[in-house]
Amino acid sequence: MHNNKHQHQHQQHQHLLKLKGFVNNTTQWKAFNELLEFLIEMEHKTMEQATDIIDIYKAQGSIKTIKYLKHLKDYVNAEQENNK
Repeated sequence: MHNNKHQHQHQQHQHLLKLKGFVNNTTQWKAFNELLEFLIEMEHKTMEQATDIIDIYKAQGSIKTIKYLKHLKDYVNAEQENNK
């Protein structure tokens, strides 16, 4: 089990390092964040108009995932610092 967790962390580390160029490109990162903000707004509208609690939960889950992506730059750069 411990070996599986270590392998998962190593794979995540490798994926994050591959994104270094993207997250540190100011123009691309700004455009990506604008898209993420738009997607969050759409999910908020979905929640406001939802009549089913399941739809609200789905929108909340989507927002949580989008917010993770908004912090991707921090995760990537932390991995880079930890790798030094």
